[in-house]
Amino acid sequence: MRIGRDMHPPIGFQKSVSGFTATRLFVQVAAFLLLSVSISLPSAATPVAKEESSVFASDEEMAPQVIRNNDGSGNNIANSDWGAINSQINRLTPQSFNDSISEMAHPEYENPRIISNQVCVESIATPSSLGLSNMNVLWSEFINNDIQLTSHQDSSHEGGMEEAHISIPIDDEIMNPGSVEDSRIKYLRTEFISSTGDSEENPREYPNEVSSWIDGGSIYSSSVEFQDYLRSGEGGHLKVTDVDGWDMVPGRVTEYVESTTGDNPNLQFFTGDSRNLENIGLTSLQVLFIREHNRLADGLSERHSDWNDEQIFQRAKKLVQAEIQAITYNEYLPSIGIDLDNYSGYNSTINPQLSNEYILLAAFATGSQMADGWLQFDEGLNETSNGHLDLRDGFWTTSSLIEAGGIDSTIRGAAYDTQREMDVAVIPSLRNLMSGAMWGGWMDDCAMDIQRGRDRGLTDYNSLREGLGLERVTDFSDISSDVDAQQKLALAYSDVDSIDAYIGVMAEDRLASSIYGETQQMLVLNQFQRIRDGDRFWYENDAELNSLTTELNSLRLSDIILRNTEVESIQCEVFMAESDANSFQCNLANLEVIQISGGGAGETSTDMSTYIGAVIVLILIAVATLSRKESVNPEAKEIKEEE
Repeated sequence: MRIGRDMHPPIGFQKSVSGFTATRLFVQVAAFLLLSVSISLPSAATPVAKEESSVFASDEEMAPQVIRNNDGSGNNIANSDWGAINSQINRLTPQSFNDSISEMAHPEYENPRIISNQVCVESIATPSSLGLSNMNVLWSEFINNDIQLTSHQDSSHEGGMEEAHISIPIDDEIMNPGSVEDSRIKYLRTEFISSTGDSEENPREYPNEVSSWIDGGSIYSSSVEFQDYLRSGEGGHLKVTDVDGWDMVPGRVTEYVESTTGDNPNLQFFTGDSRNLENIGLTSLQVLFIREHNRLADGLSERHSDWNDEQIFQRAKKLVQAEIQAITYNEYLPSIGIDLDNYSGYNSTINPQLSNEYILLAAFATGSQMADGWLQFDEGLNETSNGHLDLRDGFWTTSSLIEAGGIDSTIRGAAYDTQREMDVAVIPSLRNLMSGAMWGGWMDDCAMDIQRGRDRGLTDYNSLREGLGLERVTDFSDISSDVDAQQKLALAYSDVDSIDAYIGVMAEDRLASSIYGETQQMLVLNQFQRIRDGDRFWYENDAELNSLTTELNSLRLSDIILRNTEVESIQCEVFMAESDANSFQCNLANLEVIQISGGGAGETSTDMSTYIGAVIVLILIAVATLSRKESVNPEAKEIKEEE
């Protein structure tokens, strides 16, 4: 396996060559070069060619004259910081800190883990009533990572980290079978803007640590410096890691790694946003768009031989940004029941910044609805030899992608599998999760989402509805028509005016043809309308993309998948689950695929590899023969060298 483009020679060859004859040096160099070629031969490669597909060529194509700033600033000329990294997150409703400054909200409410055990238990798995695929929830996380980031405090926090750990009840059979009194779910408070939180007139507020625009920041980074590190510097390309012949996200080191097996099988990779390495589904989407960028860059290089690396890179980046915007608004949002008004142009009076309410009640909600596992399928929708994966086995690891020989089987599985219904119930794998080094200890998505709302001063459910202009509820039956859900809410909360906002919005009856209830629907509509209409560089408002608008508007995620993987057929609407390969209507054939035998990652069995191996053996035999001849008369050899 190689990391990056550098391949270091074997250590023995790095020694001094003094005392070797020119002949011996020549044959050893030749042997090493052939050995290097043999090592780098693909064993599980992506197609070297696909049937011809669009590279967004245009007669009006030109090198970009206007580009976004990576940090999101300068989009709005009059308000340069709107949408920029570290700008203040908005509040749509008044804060509810206990002291009106910074203390955790609602200290009188029940322990979040107890509420989770009472309300969020999933007794029966309920698939999406809309038939949404697991790819849908992955795209939701992919986009939310692009537009929002609020970090928890770490050791660099001035004055020390503020701990707000969630106590695990002594009778919690899953998390506390030993009835230990001080068991807890780790929770550290959210990092806040240091100039806030010192008075009632200046309560604690939070920064959005990435730009609010849909700009591919999780691919390209919000920093120009880190973006430069992600670039190869040639042909407008982004860096990739060659893992047994297929493209993976860039490796954390440039020196080669000898093996992906052994005591530590996880290679260290990096992306524009590390959250896209959280699970193999997000990593697959990251790889997909890195490949798409490089595919578009190759097309640009062919059409414009006079363009330099910077011009090609920026045009390819602009196209990828447009693709992500188009897929999100024309395919993803309609699939979940969000229908915006038709685009009418840029509005400079609109601030796109995300709201505290959207982040806490919508962005964090979707991840809990993913399917309980990672299906792994080949082209015929047969389970791969490595088998399907439990949900936890796909988190904070890349080893399963490496062992599978690429991202294709994960993508097929995500398009096949149906995500869970968006409701208050959480699958056991995410409600009772023993996590690894990234967080440590027990995790409960439901309890932690409740705690996060209290941490950030989010008001109660009824006050939230009133603040958004919706009617207050007067009974638990006004929230949900499900009698069981009503009883669970009444068990956890004394009345409808004392409900955590997260639980309230998740318990609401879903609207027709939507994954959301009334409150979440309003928050999501409002947020995505503002992100689009307040973006001066929106693809439909970009003069440099005018000739491609129609083509971009017809683009689907299935197009990106077919153009950049060995997948040859898939359902056209990949946000809708499809389990019948005979129903696949979108196709793009592989023109050339490097074949491997045995199906195992790391196995090389090409004719060329065998041939080169034989040549290496013959050369090494020649080296040994020469060495013996030169050692027959060492005194004569020394005299000759002195002469």
